[in-house]
Amino acid sequence: MINKLIEGMKHAGFEKLKRVIMLSVCLLMAGTGLTNARDGHSAETPEPQQAKSRITGTVVDRAGEPVIGANIVEKGVTAHGTVTDTDGKFSLEVAPGATLTVSYIGYVTQEVAVAGRTSLNISLAEDTQALDEVVVVGYGTQSKRNVTGAISSIKSDAIIRSNATTLSNALAGKIQGVSTRATDARPGRGINLQIRNMGSPLFVIDGIPYGGSTGLASTGSPVFGGQTSFNALSIEDVESISILKDASASVYGLRASNGVVLVTTKKGRRDESINVNVNGYYGWQNFTRFPTPANAGQYVRGIVESEQNQGRNPALIYTPDELAKWESGADPDHKWYDWYDITMRPNVPQYYLNANISGGTKKTNYYISLSRTDQQSIVKDNKWNKTNLQANIETRLMDGLTVGTQITGILDDTYNVGVPGWDKYGRPLNSTMRMWPIEGPYANDNPNYLNNTHVLDHNSGLYYRDVAGYADWFQKNGNVNLYAQYDFKFGLSAKVTYSYNFEHISYDSKSYRVNSYLYNKATGAYEQQGNVITQWAGFEERNVSSTYAQFHLNYKKSFGDHHVDATLASERSSYDNLYYMETVNPSSNYISLVPFSEISGLTHEWSYEARAGYIGRLNYNYKDRYLVELLGRYDGSYLYVPENRWGFFPGVTLGWRFSDEGFFKNVQPVINDAKLRVSWGQTGSESGVSMFGYLPGYNFGQGGSVLDGTYVTGIRNRGLPVTNLTWITNTSTDIGLDLSFLERKLSFTADVFQRKRTGIPAARYDVVLPGEVGYSLPNENLNSDLITGAEGLVSYADRTGDLDWSLSANASFARGKVLDTYKPRYSSSWNE
Repeated sequence: MINKLIEGMKHAGFEKLKRVIMLSVCLLMAGTGLTNARDGHSAETPEPQQAKSRITGTVVDRAGEPVIGANIVEKGVTAHGTVTDTDGKFSLEVAPGATLTVSYIGYVTQEVAVAGRTSLNISLAEDTQALDEVVVVGYGTQSKRNVTGAISSIKSDAIIRSNATTLSNALAGKIQGVSTRATDARPGRGINLQIRNMGSPLFVIDGIPYGGSTGLASTGSPVFGGQTSFNALSIEDVESISILKDASASVYGLRASNGVVLVTTKKGRRDESINVNVNGYYGWQNFTRFPTPANAGQYVRGIVESEQNQGRNPALIYTPDELAKWESGADPDHKWYDWYDITMRPNVPQYYLNANISGGTKKTNYYISLSRTDQQSIVKDNKWNKTNLQANIETRLMDGLTVGTQITGILDDTYNVGVPGWDKYGRPLNSTMRMWPIEGPYANDNPNYLNNTHVLDHNSGLYYRDVAGYADWFQKNGNVNLYAQYDFKFGLSAKVTYSYNFEHISYDSKSYRVNSYLYNKATGAYEQQGNVITQWAGFEERNVSSTYAQFHLNYKKSFGDHHVDATLASERSSYDNLYYMETVNPSSNYISLVPFSEISGLTHEWSYEARAGYIGRLNYNYKDRYLVELLGRYDGSYLYVPENRWGFFPGVTLGWRFSDEGFFKNVQPVINDAKLRVSWGQTGSESGVSMFGYLPGYNFGQGGSVLDGTYVTGIRNRGLPVTNLTWITNTSTDIGLDLSFLERKLSFTADVFQRKRTGIPAARYDVVLPGEVGYSLPNENLNSDLITGAEGLVSYADRTGDLDWSLSANASFARGKVLDTYKPRYSSSWNE
């Protein structure tokens, strides 16, 4: 391995990279006074002073307009330069034979040799790199200037600035049209992403769409699905994220009704020297807002005033003297208890550390990364940590043939206190409001005796692992993508991909028996009152395996001003979820053996998904001015009866860069680039039917009877098979405008959109079945609804001296409306 890394250093040889490295070394040596081998000067021998001459000049763009604020620097001389004025003019004293470096945001940097001249006229060419930036789209990439759909993207440098623990948190507020909703504040939990308020999107990671569901199991453990896999990635390993919001999602067919999130992880580059990067942070957490519980004086006064307001004598509960003692808090027998301070911790630490290595030889590139995230909880004795391994390796076996792999390994562990109830995190938060400030967690404030408070299972004295127990879950995930690609010399490439993902989630919980006490002040004894909670244990395991296979053809060719990019693909995917759960009422706090007689519940479930699809996409543009994209997918789902299983989902997007038209030349110095986008497309969504719902049959284990003194487990008819139902059809329409101003420093993007859903599942209620049947009519495609909205983004980027900075703002609005409901019923004519 070391020899390979050394060989990679020897072969690092892009000319541009060499120039950048050499320039950086020269600048460093100039700043430190070390040897400049190219000029032949020693660090110990000062350069002879040379007479300087004044150079004046003007910097303009291709249209002849002055470039204001362009940087003029004498190459090789530290901190010696100037900027152009409002007329694009500059003046600078330089040494004979000097070279000037001229740069400005939005233009290609130039180096101009003085060569004895005293006056220079410099013309800067526009830097189209921003427009030519590659954007990941469905089953391929496009340059940003040719994107015609409503696609937003964000790069790695904007993601890693965040100190968020999950990817969804890192995206909050950064992308227009994407809303984020935090479900809770548990350590390690991501927030739910929605695109245009349409619901949970499809997540595609390195070209692999992830199935499964979202949310949590009854125990609070995560259910494997696309959003879980998305949040499990390390922030440092992500190269870019693209959001497909309109017809551009049509290539993902049945699962793209709520948009698509495309994630690309990092790769090394061929002929690049070894690059080692270490990144990390350490911080502290506190609630920014939390309701302040009432103190004892406020609590007692509230009770007194309540009694008085109801016409009763408050002195029968608290006398004025007792109220005064509770309000002052000076009397030891009238002590206040702040349940927020008792339950919560301030300044809770979290940290993140990543180390990665990347680079490549002439044939191989690699990226290997190891990350560790650790987050303590504001609620005591709870914590979470995650370890990520990412290895992306690609090699060229022969001319045109490339093979590669993307390997992901994740360990995700959550530790909670085994408090009563299913919600191990929410109950401590609720206890801060539910407990009385006139009672403490411990009898006589002795931590060895839990106080018999008015609500025993919300007493924060329980919230320690060695007191109440534990509720932990451990998630292990491994994913391997294998691919091979052959590039023909006439513009065609063929790629085969296979992916296997396996996830194991285990849940281990145990609640101890805990007794409560009251302190008898007269005798000094602690009197046992009974147990707060009874022993309980729960065990859960979930094993999920999914496979994905794809064959992909892409043809890209230019014929003069005509550019064609065509894609054909076929894919198959499967998803297998095996779930086991056992609940126990143990007879001991400490013995882990589980006798059969103590088992109180047993669940064993299996679910499955299988899909297939055929994809086509054609992009055509003329002179990068007139842009057309045609998309289509023929998709099949396992959920529907065979004759309703397949469907076609088309899409079309159009773009017109009218800033390249002749009539726009006079405006172009102000509006540098302008593009109009229009799109229409259809996607689908699966709803209203469960696995094998189209088959008749019976469900075992539902009901039962005692026959001849013996209990016999029953079966129940599954009901009418769902045969008259297919997918929901989602029709999206979008109109967008992209503008760039002030030499592309200021950019503006706006879209208006709508999504109409038809065929939403519902059952006919006006056909009544006898109650003796035991089931109702199955779902059909009966209802429809509509979402309309608008979104926009404004951003500004500039340079001040050596500082590059940017500022952006975005806003989104979406509103839903029910269009059609099957034979709606109204409670009154007013509601109608």
